[in-house]
Amino acid sequence: MRKTLLVADRHAWRSHRTQAALDARQGLQLLTIEQLTARLAGGFLHPVDPEDLKIAVGEALATPLGELDAIKALPGFRRAAAATLAKAWAAGLDLSEEMTAASDPTAKARLDALTALETEVLVRLPKTQLRPQDLVGAAFERVCHARALFGRIEIHGRTEMSPVWRPLLREIAQVTEILWIAEARHVPGWLASIGITAQRRAPERPAMSAISCASPRHEILEALRWARQHLAQGAKLQEIAIAAASPQIWDDHMLALAETANLPIHFVHGRAALATSEGQLAAALAEVLLRGFSQTRLVRLVGLLRSQNSRFSALPGDWWRALPEDAPLLDATHWRRAVAALTPESFSDSVDHRPLLSDIVETLAKGLAGAVEIGELVLTGQALAIWCKALTEGPAAALDVTLGSLRVDDGLEPEAAILWAPASAVAARPRPLTWLVGLTSRSWPRGPNENPLLPDHIIPAARLDPLPVHRADRRDFQTICAMTGRELVCSRARRDSEGRINGISPLYPRDVPEIYLARSREPEHAASAADRLFARASEFAALPLARAALSTWIDWHREEVTAHDGLVRSNHPLLLRALDRRQSASSLVKLLRDPLGYLWTYGFGWSEPEETDEPLTLDARAFGNLLHEILEKAVTLLEAARPGGLASATEGEIAPAVEAAGEEVAARWDETRPVPPPVVWRRKRDEAVEFAVIALSQREDPLPDQRSWAEIPFGGDKRVEALDEEARLGLPWNPMAPVFIPGTEIRIGGSIDRLDLAGDRSRARVTDYKSGKIRGKPSQLKGGAELQRCLYAYAVKALVAARPVVEARLLYPREDGRALSLEEPEATLGKLTGYLSAASASFASGKALPGPAAGEHWYDFAFALPGGAKESYLETMTPLVAQELAAIVPLWEEP
Repeated sequence: MRKTLLVADRHAWRSHRTQAALDARQGLQLLTIEQLTARLAGGFLHPVDPEDLKIAVGEALATPLGELDAIKALPGFRRAAAATLAKAWAAGLDLSEEMTAASDPTAKARLDALTALETEVLVRLPKTQLRPQDLVGAAFERVCHARALFGRIEIHGRTEMSPVWRPLLREIAQVTEILWIAEARHVPGWLASIGITAQRRAPERPAMSAISCASPRHEILEALRWARQHLAQGAKLQEIAIAAASPQIWDDHMLALAETANLPIHFVHGRAALATSEGQLAAALAEVLLRGFSQTRLVRLVGLLRSQNSRFSALPGDWWRALPEDAPLLDATHWRRAVAALTPESFSDSVDHRPLLSDIVETLAKGLAGAVEIGELVLTGQALAIWCKALTEGPAAALDVTLGSLRVDDGLEPEAAILWAPASAVAARPRPLTWLVGLTSRSWPRGPNENPLLPDHIIPAARLDPLPVHRADRRDFQTICAMTGRELVCSRARRDSEGRINGISPLYPRDVPEIYLARSREPEHAASAADRLFARASEFAALPLARAALSTWIDWHREEVTAHDGLVRSNHPLLLRALDRRQSASSLVKLLRDPLGYLWTYGFGWSEPEETDEPLTLDARAFGNLLHEILEKAVTLLEAARPGGLASATEGEIAPAVEAAGEEVAARWDETRPVPPPVVWRRKRDEAVEFAVIALSQREDPLPDQRSWAEIPFGGDKRVEALDEEARLGLPWNPMAPVFIPGTEIRIGGSIDRLDLAGDRSRARVTDYKSGKIRGKPSQLKGGAELQRCLYAYAVKALVAARPVVEARLLYPREDGRALSLEEPEATLGKLTGYLSAASASFASGKALPGPAAGEHWYDFAFALPGGAKESYLETMTPLVAQELAAIVPLWEEP
C-alpha cells in the first residue's frame, strides 16, 4: 500500500528524504501539508510561493491602500505585509468578513486597507497559486481520491497544525488512515475531534548538563568543543545538533568559529547572504547605487565582477592602476573622462578595455531607478538571485537594509553535517546529541509580540496566531528534552555581547548541577588548532612565533635599548636606502624627531590611505593645500598682469586676482579630488580666498626690481613634471638641479610657497604660508618640527649663483597676516646643518629609535607601538633614547 509522510518543513523533508534513500524505502512520498493539499486539489495548482507573494505585495503598493498609504514606502513594509497576509490565511481568516463584522472605526479602517491590499495581491499572483483556504476548497472536491493518491498518511514532527488545514484533515480521515506520529511530543487537543489517532511513546531520558559560559561567543565555542569531543569518540555528524530559539543572534560567531574548526555545519535557516561572495558582489553594487561613484567603490565592484562574471574576467587584475592616482571620480562624468583618457597601453596586457569600462559606467549611471535592469546586466547566478530577492523585500533605496537581512542556502546536506538550527527544526527532527544555546531570560522563550499590521485590538492574537512564539519556544524546548536520545546540554551566557548581565531562562534546568566554564579554560577537546594553542599556553609557547612575541614583550619592558625598540645593524641596506632619497621638510622632521617613524615611513613604505570618498568637510591638511594652490595661481596672475607684478599690485588688484584664482582652483578640485557637500565646500573655498587676500595684501618693502614666484619647485620635485617648457624657462633656476644641505650628503627637494627675488639677485625673501594659528610662543626650529623656511633658504643659496642674502619667514593669514622671520638665519642654518648631519649618521649606524614625536597625540604610527605606550613604554624609553641620540637631543629643546 502506498504510504505518505507529512513533514513539518523543508528541513524535515530533506532529512527524511536522505534517510529514506539510505534505507531504500521505495514508494514513500514525502510532502508538507501545503504540498499534499495542492496535490489533492489538482496537478497545476500550488500554494502561494513566499517570494511571489512579496513581489505581488510590492506591485500592489502602487495602488491606493487607505490608511496603509502613509507607511507602505517604508523599508520592511513589504515583508511585514506579506507575513501578515500569510498568517491571516494560515489562521483561516477572511479579511473582508472580518472588516464587515468590525464595529471599531480604527479596526475597520485597518481591515479595509488590508482587504484592499489582499485583493490587489491576489490579482497579481500567478493563476495557479491559491490562498490556503482556496486550495483547501479545491481539495474538498477531490477528497475521494485521497486514498489512491496518498495511501496511509503519517504526520511526523508536529505539535500543531494551522487552523486552515484542519477541516481538510478531517475529511481525508474519512477516506484513508491518518496517523499522528507524536512520539513523546505534545498532542494538540483538537486532534481527537477530527478522528485522527495519535501514536505516542515514552519520553527519552538523555544525560542532561547545564553549562554557564562567559558570553554568546563562548557558548558557540564550547558547543563546537563538545561536538569535536563526540566526533573523536565515534559519533557521526548526523547525530549532532546545536540549536537556539532564534539562532540569528549567534550566526556570526558560529560562522567564524566553524570556519576555523573546519567542521561541516549546516545552517538550517540559511547563512547571511552577505557572508557569501555573491552577497558581497550584490552589496558592492548596492553601495555604488546608494552612495554614488567613487574610485574605491567601483574598483571593489569590478574586482568582484571579474571573479564571478565571465564577461568581466578579461580585465587585468591591476586595471585600476591606469586611473589617475589622486582622482576620486565621484560621478559618471568624471569616470567617462578618466576612461576616455586611457589608451590600450594603459593596461598591463596592452588590450583596449575602455569599451568594457565605459559600458560598466554607463550601466551604473542609470542609478537606483534602474536597479532591476542594472542587476540583470551585470550580475549572474546566485548574485542576481540575491539582488532580485532584495528588491522584492523593499524599495531600491533600502537595499543596504534588505541585503543585510537576506539568507541563502549553504548547500550542505543535513544528514552529512552537524546541524545549526532553530529549536523548531530540531524539535521536528531530533538528534541524539543536542546542545541548546541561549537559555537566558531574553532569548528563550522569546517575548510575545503583536503583529505590526493586525495587532490584538483589531484581531485577537489567539485567533491570528494559535501558537504564539513564546508558547512555541516552550513547546519546542519540551519536545527536544523528551526526544533527545543520548545527551542534552543546555547553556547560557553570563553576559551578553555588550557586557550586560543576562538573566536565567525559566526553562534552564535547575535539577542538575551547573557547570561553570571560564573563557580561558583548557578544553579536553579543542574546537580548532587556534583554540588548542590559545588554551594550552605551554604548547603555544614552543612555537617560534610565540617565542618571538615573548622576547619582544620582555625587551619592551627592559631598561635598555634593544632591537625591538629600533636598534638595527649598522649600515643595514634598508637604512641606507631610506636615507638615499630626496628629502622633504616632512621627512627630515621625522628623521630628527622620530627616527623609528622615519624607518616605518621611508624604509617599510607605510602610509595612511588617501580619502577617496566625499568628505563631510576639509581637514586641516586639505584646507592648507587649497590655500597654497589659490596663492600659487593668484601670484602667477598678478606677476603676468602688469610690470612690477605682485610687488606693485594694489589691494584693488589683488582681490579680483585671488577670486579668479579661487574659482579656477575650486573647479580643478571638483574634477580631481573628493570635496565636501556643496554648502560646506563653498564656505571653505570662500575662507581660503579670504586668507589668500590677507596673505598677499601685507605691505612690505619690495626688493629692488622684485619678481615673485609661488610653489616654485627645486631639487627635482614632482611638480616639475606638470610644467611645460616655457614655464620651466621662466623659473629663476633649473628645477631639476640637485640641492644638498651644505656639508652633508642630504639631498633635498620640494617647492617654495613663495619666493621674492631682487633684480640683481643679491637679496631674496622666502615665505612659508601657514593655514593654522600660532600656538604658544613664536618659534625658530620648534624642536625640529619647523624646517620649511630653513630648507627654502638652503635651496635659494644653493641654486641662485649670486648667493643672495635670504630672509626666511612664516606667514599666518589666519592671524591677520602676521609674519615670523627666522632670527639669525646664518647661525640657525648652521646649527640645523649639524643636527641633520648627526641625525643622518645616527640613523645609518642603526639607531632607528622612537623620538619625542612618538608621544604626541596625533602620532600616526601609535598602532605599531606597545599598548599604552605613552603611559609606560615611552616614559621608560625616553631617557634611554636620549643617551643613544645625545647629539640631536639639544634640538628637541630648541624653541
